[in-house]
Amino acid sequence: MPRTVDLSHPLETGMPHARTIQPPRFTSTNTWEEHRMRVMRLDLPTHIGTHLDAPAHFVEAGATVDQLPLSSLIGRAYCLEVLRDGAEPITAADLKAAEGLERGDALLIRTGWDDRYRDPAYVDAHPYLSADAAEWAADTGLRLIGMDTISPELPMSMRWEGFPYDVHNALLGAGTLLVENLVLREVTGRWCTLFVGVLNVLGGDGAPARVLALVD
Repeated sequence: MPRTVDLSHPLETGMPHARTIQPPRFTSTNTWEEHRMRVMRLDLPTHIGTHLDAPAHFVEAGATVDQLPLSSLIGRAYCLEVLRDGAEPITAADLKAAEGLERGDALLIRTGWDDRYRDPAYVDAHPYLSADAAEWAADTGLRLIGMDTISPELPMSMRWEGFPYDVHNALLGAGTLLVENLVLREVTGRWCTLFVGVLNVLGGDGAPARVLALVD
């Protein structure tokens, strides 16, 4: 019997976020005591928590969330484990260990940092994809790359003025979607059917997502 695994972090106060964006805010606008109903207001950046990057995030005329083909949000995926202790690169040679990948597949990369989501180092000292890894993924025709880190780029503490975002540009420029802040420990080394339940934001450059895996 197939089993469904949640690969998402919940949206909540105090969740890690890039310093270039505002933290989320959760406000109760209707309470049970006063209104006999509960309603919450969410103030969220599009790139917070488990979320998808659409090509429009870095490509001037790139597709927005609402323009993505539904086939890009569901399909076959493999989770490769490439454990890293800190701000170390994951290279094309590392990714080639995922045997059997075909054009249109998704590749999930578990570095072990889903276990460090609450660690202050999660924002500033995480592993990252090298430029050749991003180019390999794009050339292979993968529909999606997902990682258990806050970004596939160099950590913010290591970026310089005019940082070029080569990884985002290579992947999104090729139409390869990105999903960040995944929880991958339960699907490591396995094939699954991946569902990316991204919020359908009209004109969205990205959006939070509930990401599920169906595994045998």
